Amino acid sequence: MRARPRPSWDNGGMTLDVAPAVPTAAGARARVIDDWVASLDERELAEAYERDGGAVVLPRLLPRALVDEMAAEARVLQPHLVRKHVPFLRKAAAVAHPAIVEHAPAMHALHRSPALLAMFERVTGVSLEHRAPGEIHASAMYAYTEAGDYMDWHYDECGCAPGDSFSTVIGVVDDGSSRLEIETHRDDPTREPLRRSVHTVPGTFAFFCGTRAYHRVTPLADGEERITFAFTYIRRGHSPGGIYDVRMKLGNALVYFGLGQLFGRR
Repeated sequence: MRARPRPSWDNGGMTLDVAPAVPTAAGARARVIDDWVASLDERELAEAYERDGGAVVLPRLLPRALVDEMAAEARVLQPHLVRKHVPFLRKAAAVAHPAIVEHAPAMHALHRSPALLAMFERVTGVSLEHRAPGEIHASAMYAYTEAGDYMDWHYDECGCAPGDSFSTVIGVVDDGSSRLEIETHRDDPTREPLRRSVHTVPGTFAFFCGTRAYHRVTPLADGEERITFAFTYIRRGHSPGGIYDVRMKLGNALVYFGLGQLFGRR
């Protein structure tokens, strides 16, 4: 993957006469994310989410400074990529949540943003919470870097009962023809299915209910590259359990991160 410079964060050059407090990088990221969330029209998003069957692509790209830092983190995470090929289902690479927590502070800040979570609670009308921090798939980076890399049509159950899991997909690097395709109203006999093709240019942010939005990633062409960051929220108090949890753990091991994850090894 091509090397990119890591952007810097500062306090806008502001100085104080007495005991100046210089904001930390974490504080700067939080402010950038909070300001971006505040710039969105929540009523419009809620109407679009309901009208379009539980999926919405946010109308404003993430701030460039944050996206640039996430792109730099994608290069740092390269040694942690796990490539899997499951015929007729998926061919691509992924990085699991623990490596993101350790090596990708901008990605992790976006994932854990209280402002972002609160906004999606208002958009969906559902009380949400983050997945348990020990879950290997609480967040992930997906890398499509070889010709033919793809993900076939699927729902995001994520170990939860239907309607209890909510997914995000954020564009980090994308210079190709591969697309995120989302189909909603698929199981509604009163509606025509709605299919959208999303070019996940850096800063694109898609949000959807995992079991209402059928979706896939179309194959990558030779010489192209596509990297996304993703994480899920769950309905508050509805943590993965039972057969859903078993299926999630098997899927994590066989489709994404390898059998070592099934037995707790990183």
